[in-house]
Amino acid sequence: MDSSQPQYPNLLIVIGASAGGLQQIVKIIRELPDYFQATVLFACHRDPKSPNVLHEILAKNTDLKVKQPIAGEKLVCTTIYVGKPEESVEVEGRHLRTEIDISDLARMERIDDLFKSAAQSAGENAVGVILTGMLSDGVEGLKAINEAGGYCMVQDPDDAEFESMPVSALKEVDADFVGTTDAITQKLISLAEGRVCK
Repeated sequence: MDSSQPQYPNLLIVIGASAGGLQQIVKIIRELPDYFQATVLFACHRDPKSPNVLHEILAKNTDLKVKQPIAGEKLVCTTIYVGKPEESVEVEGRHLRTEIDISDLARMERIDDLFKSAAQSAGENAVGVILTGMLSDGVEGLKAINEAGGYCMVQDPDDAEFESMPVSALKEVDADFVGTTDAITQKLISLAEGRVCK
C-alpha cells in the first residue's frame, strides 16, 4: 500500500442497504460477538420524514452498543452507528461528520458518501458491504474502498430480496467476498479476529 495512504488502527466496517435491508442488517448484527473489535456504520435509504427508530430496533438485536452519530465525536470500537432518517453521516479521520439534508439527491447518495469517506479515512482497514437494494446505490463508494486497498463484500444476488444493488456492485467491483448474509457475518468476525482496538 502506498505510504501516502491514510493509516487507521481499527477495522472500519461500512454497510449499505436499501429495500429489504433492515432484515439483513439485523441478521448480521445478531451474530456479532460483544467483543467484536471493529467499528460499524450502517447507511440505508429512508424517507427523511420516517420515524427515527432504526437505532432502537438495532439495539434490541445486538449486545454491541448502538449509537446515533454526533458531529465531531470520535469513533468508538465495538459500536454500531446509524444516522437519523434526515441525516447524512461520513467519517473524517477518526471522527464523525453529520449533515441534515432531506433532498432526494442527498438521500440517494448517503451510502456512496459514507463509503467514500471510509475509504479516504481508513484506507486498507476499511471494509465495505453492499446488501439488498434497488438500482446501483453504493457502487461508487465500494469502488473507492477497493481502490484504497480496503476489503469489499457483496451479498450474493440470489440471497438478496432485491438484487439490483448487489448485481450492480459485482459488475463494477472485483469483490473480495460474495456470499449470503450468514456467510458475510462469519467473514466479518474472521476479519476482526485478533485485532485490538486502539
